[in-house]
Amino acid sequence: MRELAIEIGVRALLFGVFVFTEFLDPFQRVIQPEEIWLYKNPLVQSDNIPTRLMFILSLVASLASFSLTFATDSTTLLWPTQLVINRTSASGSQPR
Repeated sequence: MRELAIEIGVRALLFGVFVFTEFLDPFQRVIQPEEIWLYKNPLVQSDNIPTRLMFILSLVASLASFSLTFATDSTTLLWPTQLVINRTSASGSQPR
């Protein structure tokens, strides 16, 4: 019974954090004049990322996440991903 109460409490806390991050205002980043040259002249030789490498990395990360979730039989391991998604969408660039 105590484990059930702890599980319900943790899920309620995670739900509260999710709702809080869902309704945050978007972050507006202002690029300073000193930074503009970095965007005009990138330091990398090539912007090209090999598709095969990206596919392998995403596949391995997804399989590791799902296997960890199913191995522990808990869905509470997925909340960090949801928080990252919420903050990323809130901090995305907005049209001006």
